[in-house]
Amino acid sequence: MSAAPSQNDAPALIEAPAATLSLPLLPAGTWSSVPGVRCGVAQGRIKLKAVRDDVVVFWAPGVAAAVTTRSTALAAPCAWTRALVPGKNVAVVVNSGNANASTGRQGLADAEATAAAVAEVLGCSPAEVLVCSTGVIGVPMPMDRMLPAARAAAADLSADGHRAAKAILTTDLVEKEAAVRVDLAAHGAGEGVFTVGGLAKGSGMIHPNMGTMLGFVATDAAVEAEALQALLAEVTDQTFNQVTVDGCTSTNDTLIVQATGAGPALQPGTPGWALLRAALLTVCGQLARAIARDGEGAEHLLEVTVIGGGDDATARRLARAVCESHLFKSAVHGGDPNWGRIVGALGAAGAPDLDQLDLDLGPVPLLRAGQPIAWDEPAAAAHMREDRVVVRARLPGAGLGVAWGCDLSAAYVSINADYRS
Repeated sequence: MSAAPSQNDAPALIEAPAATLSLPLLPAGTWSSVPGVRCGVAQGRIKLKAVRDDVVVFWAPGVAAAVTTRSTALAAPCAWTRALVPGKNVAVVVNSGNANASTGRQGLADAEATAAAVAEVLGCSPAEVLVCSTGVIGVPMPMDRMLPAARAAAADLSADGHRAAKAILTTDLVEKEAAVRVDLAAHGAGEGVFTVGGLAKGSGMIHPNMGTMLGFVATDAAVEAEALQALLAEVTDQTFNQVTVDGCTSTNDTLIVQATGAGPALQPGTPGWALLRAALLTVCGQLARAIARDGEGAEHLLEVTVIGGGDDATARRLARAVCESHLFKSAVHGGDPNWGRIVGALGAAGAPDLDQLDLDLGPVPLLRAGQPIAWDEPAAAAHMREDRVVVRARLPGAGLGVAWGCDLSAAYVSINADYRS
């Protein structure tokens, strides 16, 4: 067993610099924490055996931005939504239980019909209704049940975000919700208060190649649609794009932000815009971590920070590489502090200057300037048994990247072996 260093010669732990302003979360915050927004929920029995809420309408008239999967097997709802953003928006309709993916021309027609059904109830154009689906791939959407449920959800917008967060789940074990409220005057950024609230679902088939499973965010800030789209892409790269559970990209990944414009007007290049960015990063970061923590069969959240590596994009890629390593994910599940798996993942990802790598596993320094040091293996093993396993790596350069994943367990195989049942 490796000897533990004494307090006198133990190297200092790697300190990760703050990437952005961190804002406090609202207690029990969710999508409907945003003033003026409403949502409706209905039972559609989309997956026939399941009798539960499974159709949601998010009503937040204003503008919307969205990012969707980069998979070339994108689902019909993704194609519909992608064509309409950024732009004017009234609502989003979501179903759980059927992905409406690999369903051909009929799938596209069904997505449009769903938008039209909601639009008819809300008195808007179908082009002002975005569509999202999650569930089994390759099964036609049961429109005889979907359309009545969509109309019912749109006609009764009395639900709250907590109920909606539960309705969109598939193999998830817990709901994922977050919200922040920002007083511009408290930050010396003008007058007014705005809120950002969101919820998400995701547990398996999660890999950063867009990539965000399903996420829904609302704000009452007044913003231009094109500027919101650019900001959303930036925020996604730092949050949802940094999550990996199993290395599998979904056909249905979608993240939508709706902005009602009822609150203060915010423009790029202003202090208020910087606060909107911080609010979106806080909410989306919280949701992304929750998705990683709830990975199918997971028992541990894995958080990897890379400091250096040339630039932020490189650092983020290297952090993801460690989270993606099935060897290290298995080691985390087994509680084995085999740090060679971390170095191997960094090297396979083309990390530069590994001869200057500093590496910590939780509270335990492992490498300094590329050289193994005497390390406290019992302390490292104890950290591997904690709910949150933390890896920090430092290389030359000015980059900063954080990624989140989870351990890989036998339960993951069991869940996916029985998914359609």
